[in-house]
Order: sequence, then structure tokens, then C-alpha cells
Amino acid sequence: QCAGRSRDERRTVGAVTAVALASRFWGLGCPKIFHEVATLLCAVVLIIAFFISLRIFRSAFGLKLRGIKSNQTRMKYTGFNTRPYLLTAFVISGMYAGVAGSLMAVTDPLAGAERMQWTASGEVVLMTILGGTGTLIGPLLGVGIIKYFENIFSALNEATLHQVFSFMPDWLEKAAVAVSSQFVGEGWHLTLGVLFMLVVIFLPGGVVEGIRRAAQAVRNLSTRSGKDDASDMAEEQ
Repeated sequence: QCAGRSRDERRTVGAVTAVALASRFWGLGCPKIFHEVATLLCAVVLIIAFFISLRIFRSAFGLKLRGIKSNQTRMKYTGFNTRPYLLTAFVISGMYAGVAGSLMAVTDPLAGAERMQWTASGEVVLMTILGGTGTLIGPLLGVGIIKYFENIFSALNEATLHQVFSFMPDWLEKAAVAVSSQFVGEGWHLTLGVLFMLVVIFLPGGVVEGIRRAAQAVRNLSTRSGKDDASDMAEEQ
């Protein structure tokens, strides 16, 4: 028994040592400056990838892809072969996914089981829809919004909620904490789901559409005020 126990202890120590070595960078440790360089590398690659996507979007190839997205059947009826363009688009998207995966491996050496769940790919689709499909800046906005809400709402707990609702009466404070606690902490996905529903119902084009609507409203308001000023000046004359 003592010999078997010692072998088990050696195996346990060896496993812990292997995990510790796996978290190092080429066995030399992972200094803080490496994380800063990795973050800077991700930012540079993001800018380059966005610039390449912008050039593709504005090229003749990108115009054909937009036509296929608008109505693929109509493009086929005009005698246009859409299959090579669709295949090329899928290859390009796969290349971008590969670059993103390699950058994740650089910044985060741990590969958890949650990376293999369907929610990992569903989160990317959710980011795209939330930001705005058919645009380049939309997915970036979706990533920022989702990660911001994740960091904010997942960090909240009942103690924080009690501090927030402390100005209420005791019975109302308990009710407010009981309801809102379902949407924060581990349940922050409910908040994300509600936000997603509101965007899909009221802004089918995502946040980008909301920004465009707001900009159009501001332009209409400025045009209307300019016309009113011109009419007032005409009446005075």
C-alpha cells in the first residue's frame, strides 16, 4: 500500500508539474511583457485584417458578393455563375477564423471544454447580428457591446445589488434584488438575450442601423431648422 501510495503521489506531482510547464512560454516562463506584446500583436492584426476586408468589400469581387447576398437567384438568371464566388467567400472567412484561432492560442494558452460547445460559434453569430449584418464595422461593435456587458453584469452579485437598491424600503429592496439577481452574475446571459431581442425587434439592422437612423434624424432636424430660419428671414424682409 505504501509503495502504491508513493507511486500515486509521484503521478500527482508529475501531473501538476506538467500543467505548470504547459502554462509557460517555451519553458522559460510567461512574463508580463509578453501579454502586452500579444495584445499589441492582436491589435495590429485586427487593423490589417479590417483593411483587407475593406478593400475586398469595395472591389468588383465584393460588389458581386453583395449582389449574390441580395438575390442569388436573380444573379443566376442573368447567366452569372455564383458558385466560385461563394466558395471563395467561404475560404476567405475560414482564413479569418484561422487567424483568430491562432491569436487566441497566443493570448490564452488554456483550452477549456467551453471552447468546443455550440455557444462558442453561436456567440460569433450573435455579435454579428447585434452589431449589424452586411457591414464591416458592425461585428466589431457587436464584440465590444457583448464583452462590455459580460464584464459588467457577470461581476455583479447580490451584495452589490443591495447597495444599489439601498434607498428603497426593505420589502421593495428584497423584491428588486430577487428579480435583478436573475440577470446578473451567472445569469448575465439573460440580460444579453433581452438586449438581443430588443435589437432584433426594433433594429433589424443592428446597432449600425440605429446609428444611421440617429444620424438621419439629426440631419433632418438641422435641415428643418435651416428652412425655418430661412422662412423667418423671408417674412421679416
